[in-house]
Amino acid sequence: MKRNFRSNTKKLLVVALLFSMVTFGAAGLDTVIGETGLMLNGMREHIRSQETNLGNLVTDVIRERMGADIAIYNGGGIRASADMGEITLEDAMDILAFQNDVVTMRLSGAKLLEALEYAVSSYPQASGKFLQVSGIRFYFNPERSAGSRITKVLVGGSELVRDRNYTVATNEFLAAGGDDYTMFVDAEQVDMGDVHDQAMFIQYIQQNSPLFPTVEGRIVVER
Repeated sequence: MKRNFRSNTKKLLVVALLFSMVTFGAAGLDTVIGETGLMLNGMREHIRSQETNLGNLVTDVIRERMGADIAIYNGGGIRASADMGEITLEDAMDILAFQNDVVTMRLSGAKLLEALEYAVSSYPQASGKFLQVSGIRFYFNPERSAGSRITKVLVGGSELVRDRNYTVATNEFLAAGGDDYTMFVDAEQVDMGDVHDQAMFIQYIQQNSPLFPTVEGRIVVER
């Protein structure tokens, strides 16, 4: 039943967007849905190699909506920035262009650590697999060999426990092992969002503007 509700909700959203575009032409995409007091940084060289305020915003939206301990999102899935000021429907659709479903997985601390190691394995090279995060703070030393770079992980302010299970919200692409996140393939999926990530993002902007997301030290590079 939940699956049908989610599908119907997604269809209604698409119909509403198409109706807007047909009725108002290009002006439909120019509809202002909110505003931001800061530039939302989705620049390719930044979103794929470091924490950004837009990465924080996207993952916060997903974590809050899904009620998860943690949210992660691949930098390669965040496709655009937004200038300070008004945010249009087109701006939001460009940022999360793929309309991925959102799922919550049950993941052990050990598997989460494995995922974080993989996320930073190509650093300092910009890579689509680099993760933006919410609900955690992690430290890594790029001078170490790939696979052993993570030095500390905090979940909600407490040290990661390897044999504890955490609820982790992410997009369906990563949950299915996209970008070679093979450690997620066998994870138990415990929930699925009622709308896709783009719709969650649009609704959040509409309900919470003006936005002031900042870089908070969620991803710390040790030197």
